[in-house]
Amino acid sequence: MQLELNGELSLDYIQDRIQNILNKSHTNDRKKIIKRYPSESNPERLNFACPICGDSAKSASKKRGNLYTDRLFYVCFNCDAKMSFTKLCDTFDEKIDMENRVKLYNYIDNHVKYKSNNDYIIETLDKLISIKDFMDCFNNKQNSWLFDVKPVQFNSHVYQYLKHERLINNMGQIYQGVYRKGKFITRVMINMNMSGDKLLGIQLRNLEKDRNKRFYKIIEFEELYNYMYPNQPLDEMEAIAYNKISHFYNILNVDFEKPVTIFEGYLDSTFYPNSIGLVGAKNDQDLLKFLIESDADLKLQFFYDNDTTGIDKATKMLKRGYPVFLWNLLFQKLTQKGGTNKKLNEIIDLNNLVIASKNPDVYTALKLDQFFSKDEFDLIYLDKLKFDKTEKKWKK
Repeated sequence: MQLELNGELSLDYIQDRIQNILNKSHTNDRKKIIKRYPSESNPERLNFACPICGDSAKSASKKRGNLYTDRLFYVCFNCDAKMSFTKLCDTFDEKIDMENRVKLYNYIDNHVKYKSNNDYIIETLDKLISIKDFMDCFNNKQNSWLFDVKPVQFNSHVYQYLKHERLINNMGQIYQGVYRKGKFITRVMINMNMSGDKLLGIQLRNLEKDRNKRFYKIIEFEELYNYMYPNQPLDEMEAIAYNKISHFYNILNVDFEKPVTIFEGYLDSTFYPNSIGLVGAKNDQDLLKFLIESDADLKLQFFYDNDTTGIDKATKMLKRGYPVFLWNLLFQKLTQKGGTNKKLNEIIDLNNLVIASKNPDVYTALKLDQFFSKDEFDLIYLDKLKFDKTEKKWKK
């Protein structure tokens, strides 16, 4: 009976490819046998004698090679080989037709998971880039598209922007550098999706006053890794998972045992504890699907911008049962305390609030954690309010 992995991709097809590899690699027929552990086992896998190391020389019955079907990732517990199914096939020149290769990529893309206990789909994320290697590569490589990379320097262009225009004091995950494309050269701030000395991806943003010269560029993990290590490029199936995770700014540092606050961008997340910034607005629904479906126990809350798009997103998430930040509730609380600042409703994100308050620690000062709700009755707060000059209050 043919077992389907997702309604399209056949596990029998996967097993046939493995069988061909074993037939090429082993002379002992006992080592060519594949054991299939069904979904009742945890995790579901194909078990066989490793074709890379040959497995045990003493016992032909030893089978320490395992292809895990949930992520189509191969691990040998004898030689410690770790690779995707496609890389295993490429290693032994086992061809995968294009139709099934596309199905494999789609399957992996739909099954990438991030667990709250830091168990990624990729074994220990062992290909994360070292910060030292990153700086050495771009600072020493001739004609590199990014150079003069370093932590934000005191009184530099980026420092002045972050410190005085954005009121950002926490610059530990922001670097500075120079971006080059042809004859176009511009200073950039580099948002480092990093943890300790490891890097998952970067985002580049220049600070030109001329809008025609401004740009924002996301560098996914695969592009960064392959540029740095051209002789050992990232395997295509591994790249799917790394790339997706690289769109979550600060994901390597959050504690998923506590509530995690999701922002639309990375700068806002620097002002809020235990938070993630979604990088790449066009992909936010796909990214949210990935995060929400990764673990049913994740405690997520959403801090959307105070604009039409943000209000629409907050409304949808509140209706789905997730806590969302209620800007209008905050504004009403502030005016009740005696403030009648008509510019409050011009604030569209957390960084705007920081700048208006002239206080980088608005999270503590305004106790922002009190303004989340998942009560559908609070949908009344998800609308644009206008300041009534006569009554001196916020009204619809």
